[in-house]
Amino acid sequence: MGLSWLKPAAGLLVGAVLLRAVFPQPNADWMMGTWVLVDEDNVPFNLILRPDGSSLTVTGKRHPNLGRPHRMASDQLLQRGRWQTWGNGIRSTYTDGWIDTIQVGPAGAVQWSWKPGSGLTTESTAVQLTSPVMGWVGAYKLEPTQSEKPPYLAVLTSSGMAFNNIDKVSDGSWTLRDNGSVMIKWTSGWRTQLKPTAHGIPKPDQRFAVKHWRPGVPINQPASANRSGIRL
Repeated sequence: MGLSWLKPAAGLLVGAVLLRAVFPQPNADWMMGTWVLVDEDNVPFNLILRPDGSSLTVTGKRHPNLGRPHRMASDQLLQRGRWQTWGNGIRSTYTDGWIDTIQVGPAGAVQWSWKPGSGLTTESTAVQLTSPVMGWVGAYKLEPTQSEKPPYLAVLTSSGMAFNNIDKVSDGSWTLRDNGSVMIKWTSGWRTQLKPTAHGIPKPDQRFAVKHWRPGVPINQPASANRSGIRL
């Protein structure tokens, strides 16, 4: 069902016309939230769709998949975009030129993705996440322990992995604690806690409390630093 035989721009236009002819234009409200898609290497990433028309993707790859350890750039972890209804679903475009679409047909939701300057790159099943804990999946700017350093980027993925752009070995894992907070165990040995607000999981542009523990300091001891963060 892919449109790989079409040039990208023509493929998008003709594909939308064909889909509208077969299926009615959808109400995209139910599509808001977090989805699991895959990249061209078949590595899962998360696409987050928001009612204001914004979208973002969060991803990361565990070392040694990236070769020798090195700090990850922010665009390796996060891409911002805009979505609109398209065909029988949505189309999300990003500043780096990638295009992700989610189309709904008889077999369910399907992902089509276009790499900049090429035809259809990825076609796969798209999965919408409905568990409340998946509301934490996303991107955050966190103040580090060292107050003289600028905030760093941390992302939480639906696979339970976490990634940042401050550590040389930048991966870790995250879990939900009984008090509703998220605990990130970084491979570097640091631990970071993200605390919910009085109203629950932080919303975009909302600040929340952050705690950091240095390597070797038990988390039942006072935190090495109390900081804040903001959700992107």
